[in-house]
Amino acid sequence: MRKIIFLTSIILTTMLLANCDKTEKDTSIPVITLLGANPLSYARDSVFVDPGYTAIDDVDGDISSLVKVSGTVDTSTDGIYLLKYNVLDASGNSADEVTRLINVMVF
Repeated sequence: MRKIIFLTSIILTTMLLANCDKTEKDTSIPVITLLGANPLSYARDSVFVDPGYTAIDDVDGDISSLVKVSGTVDTSTDGIYLLKYNVLDASGNSADEVTRLINVMVF
């Protein structure tokens, strides 16, 4: 009887330890959501203020503070400007890049 209990405990311990090493890898990408309108229209010579964005990851939660914004808006010159937003989560998954279009013109 002792042998059966001993062997059963070894088998159960081995099964538990084997399952401890199986952690699911985070493969889902974060999602960036632009706040405000897209496209935006700004009067020439006004001050451009980005309405903002959020970035949410299903594992890391709110990672908005990690978003990288590239591009510039020159409100002294009429034209169409693009701002691009991207972010990586802690596992290195990159969000689908989001673009905001800004029209600068005389009103």
